[in-house]
Amino acid sequence: MKKTRALKRWMTIVPLVLMSVTMAGLPALSTPVQAAVSQSFSDVPANHWAYDAVDKLARAGLVDGYADHTFQGGRTLTRYEFAIVVAKAMDNFDGASEANKELIDKLSAEFAGELNRLGARVAKVETKTNTWIGGETRFRLVGNDPGIGNKLSGSDTFEFRQRIKFWGNVNDKMSFFGRIATTGGNKFGNAEYASGSEIALDQMTVTAKDTLGFDSIRVGRSALDFITTGLIGKPMNVDGILLTNSWDKLSFKGWTGNIKTNKWDAANARFSDNDSYQFTTGQLGYKLSNKVTLYGGYYWADVSGASSIGGFGLNTNRGSFDSSQGWTSSVVYKMGKYTLLGDYVGSKLDRAVDLPDNPKGWAVQFSNSQAPPAMYQAVGLVNPAKKGTDAWMVSYRSVDAGALPSGAGGFDTTSVANPGQPYNVFTHSTDNVNAWFLAYQKVVAKNVVLSLEYQDYKIKDRGLTSLTKDRLDKTYMTKLEFFY
Repeated sequence: MKKTRALKRWMTIVPLVLMSVTMAGLPALSTPVQAAVSQSFSDVPANHWAYDAVDKLARAGLVDGYADHTFQGGRTLTRYEFAIVVAKAMDNFDGASEANKELIDKLSAEFAGELNRLGARVAKVETKTNTWIGGETRFRLVGNDPGIGNKLSGSDTFEFRQRIKFWGNVNDKMSFFGRIATTGGNKFGNAEYASGSEIALDQMTVTAKDTLGFDSIRVGRSALDFITTGLIGKPMNVDGILLTNSWDKLSFKGWTGNIKTNKWDAANARFSDNDSYQFTTGQLGYKLSNKVTLYGGYYWADVSGASSIGGFGLNTNRGSFDSSQGWTSSVVYKMGKYTLLGDYVGSKLDRAVDLPDNPKGWAVQFSNSQAPPAMYQAVGLVNPAKKGTDAWMVSYRSVDAGALPSGAGGFDTTSVANPGQPYNVFTHSTDNVNAWFLAYQKVVAKNVVLSLEYQDYKIKDRGLTSLTKDRLDKTYMTKLEFFY
């Protein structure tokens, strides 16, 4: 009976090691050179406790082995081979039970020397690699209950998105980033149409660090980096320059660029010259203590505002302004495992017509997320690499018409609705609204995130609209995202 149990243990561990070595990018002793590398470490005796420990981790699903008994027969394993298995177990540490965490800790201490040498080998390979590739695949099911217009239906309720990312080093101080993404509606059921089948290079940047007195300078096309904690921002792409710096407890972030596409001059068949839609921001952050961080900044927006049904304009049926500028401020307060965010914007509209001259906007968010402090969805609630973790957030925002520059609303497009309907919350999520936002995220498997979201919208100033009631929409969303 003991021999049978021992054989079963070997049949579990040896294929496990072979697979782990192969997945690590090191073929399992297929050449004399690779065999010499493994033999440089002594064999682990057959009665060593590590075999039983790895067997328990394999049964718990913390490390994977072959299911087809590829290796026929048993042999002792080297310390090098064990180190590779332990490294795989360490990757899944957060999702392990307390008992298995103790096993992983014990194994990592036993093979610490080999793990250090293995890490050094990986580091040398990474320093020789200049370019990496990754991606995101997203599926989401959406629905809504509008107070005006029609509900989403058919293929509008089931969407997908594919992104492929490229990044790497140009030299010791410069790096690049690029992203290819599907364009259009990306609706399931529209495969015969271009929507969702076309792709575009939607982001492309070059970043230089320790240059011209700044920690970093980034130039190119990217999402609009959120200001303070995210009431101003843009998930869609803009062209500009980002500057960052830090001094002990003080930080600086500045951005300037074009946040909207130039108008098309149909008469001359070209984009017009005098509407660059320039947007410039500067902010300072100060870490008051381990619990409190303060941010303050100013923005200038050479961006006009007017009522718009489908575009990112005012959520009204009247009023306009030529440009705007204003102050921004926010506070981050950490209370143990909870975080409270508060964000405020006070603007001044130039040559405003049928609108208040000094609109304001504010937002608060309470969460147990350990992610960098910013409004969801400017930053996700969880780390996709940490299997089994989850987090939630509750937020509320109240924004006057025109308080944020057109095209720079941090919550725009976070809900899905028919963009062709007046007062739709897809393109007007951050203008003339009062809105609750609830979200929950869970890492259901490593690099796989499930998200549940709900938003409840009401118009803030009904007098600027033709609406007869305050309710705008209630939106629901379930997302499944894969990161690699």
